[in-house]
Amino acid sequence: MDSLELTQIFDKLVVDTQALTSDIKSYQRGFWLPAVDQVNPKDDSNLTSACSVLQDFWYKDGQDGRETRSCFGFIALPEHVLQHAKDINTLKESFKECVQKFQKHNKESWVSLKGELARRHPSVQQQLHFSGLSRLHLKQTWRTIPIIERAPSRIGFNWYQSGRSITKITVQQAYDSLSRLNTDSKHIQVQLAALVKLPSNTPLAKVQNLAPTMRANLFYEDGHHPLRQAMNISLPILIKCSKNETLPVHNSPDTVPPTNRARAVRSDRKIEDTPFLPSIRVHRYY
Repeated sequence: MDSLELTQIFDKLVVDTQALTSDIKSYQRGFWLPAVDQVNPKDDSNLTSACSVLQDFWYKDGQDGRETRSCFGFIALPEHVLQHAKDINTLKESFKECVQKFQKHNKESWVSLKGELARRHPSVQQQLHFSGLSRLHLKQTWRTIPIIERAPSRIGFNWYQSGRSITKITVQQAYDSLSRLNTDSKHIQVQLAALVKLPSNTPLAKVQNLAPTMRANLFYEDGHHPLRQAMNISLPILIKCSKNETLPVHNSPDTVPPTNRARAVRSDRKIEDTPFLPSIRVHRYY
């Protein structure tokens, strides 16, 4: 994998995505997207904003490196536009694979190449009000565009904020992780002292609370299976829709997730709520 091939794939991805947003504006057969301006909502500005998110490959000033900007909703489109979106998803996957290979085999030159990629296509950045930015947001660049081949009768949008990433680790692995931190700090010493008291075969869990995610529940009444489909989305769903088909019924959730957890804690939960080793987010099992 060389830098020229990677650059060519990125260029094609940017240009093709820009063309896709033009197709969406020209051929859309209806849509629902949350209002950009809650006071003076305008449908055309909602669609323009959604198209901007589809092309959103750069960090904005002050954006947290772990944050990804998103937009939910749906847009009804003819088959040829959906095929264009599918081709872009294939291109996104190719770009992701190329970046990962380049990072693995060309670590020293990756930082420089990433900066060069981010500075390409200034006209697109200016159009999206990202002029002058030079940081490429990889996760936003290669995230998949959600595509549905048949129109659902109903879509329920709900914020899912109970997600957690749980990885089982050993006492030794926890000790190694803590030892890589500043062991002169008292709070690290306290945690190491607590850890060495555990039997070496004690199972531990490294827990990371995931960012709230918009989940779309799609319901069908056309006699096909499955009759229900669920997906987590960070981009608007592109739905295949003929000229005479009606748009799916949908709810209108808040544009930002609620601050309080809405779901009840599972009764079979086996991990302690309070971390045993807070510096590395490690919990004990009951």
